[in-house]
Amino acid sequence: MKKAKVYLIGAGPGRPDLITVRGQKILETADVIIYDYLLDPRFFGFTKEDAECIPCSDTGKKHPDSRQRRKAQDRINRIMIENYKKGKKVARLKNGDISIFSRLTEELEALKKNNIEFEIVPGVTAASAAAAFSGTPLTGRGVSSSVVFVTGHEGIDKKKTTIDWKGVSSQGTIVLYMAVCVIDRVVKLLLEAGKPAKTPA
Repeated sequence: MKKAKVYLIGAGPGRPDLITVRGQKILETADVIIYDYLLDPRFFGFTKEDAECIPCSDTGKKHPDSRQRRKAQDRINRIMIENYKKGKKVARLKNGDISIFSRLTEELEALKKNNIEFEIVPGVTAASAAAAFSGTPLTGRGVSSSVVFVTGHEGIDKKKTTIDWKGVSSQGTIVLYMAVCVIDRVVKLLLEAGKPAKTPA
């Protein structure tokens, strides 16, 4: 008899052939797939014919307020829990790596609170993919011995940043996630924190 379980899967940096073997095998047998709105539709080529594919809210396109985000997240949590209780194998598919800037904490809290069995399946994060496709290593002997990941889009409930920009500026390689719209502000903060203006980008 099939055992119900929720799988939290990192889809990788975009291309379907960059998902992990483990992630693909789970998608091939999942009854329900809850996916992010930016997901490449070619991923559905891995799913079985009768799988139910449920898109998450596309509110990310509209920069919603905190109330809208909570409502969208509550819906995702509810779908995972309800389908698990029906005895289904549920795949929660997110772009990149499931544990980096992905709101995984909220989903884990909901699953643990309801005693839901789950498994986290890591994926290739955007930082690794960008380094690979650009031919630029994240570290290099004599160049950079450390890497730090920083979000450019902190929680909208925060009244002020909790990022230690002085600490960030001291790192060798700085990887910015979701920072396109705020890149000028981030550069200003790094310069003010002491990052040399000649630092290559």
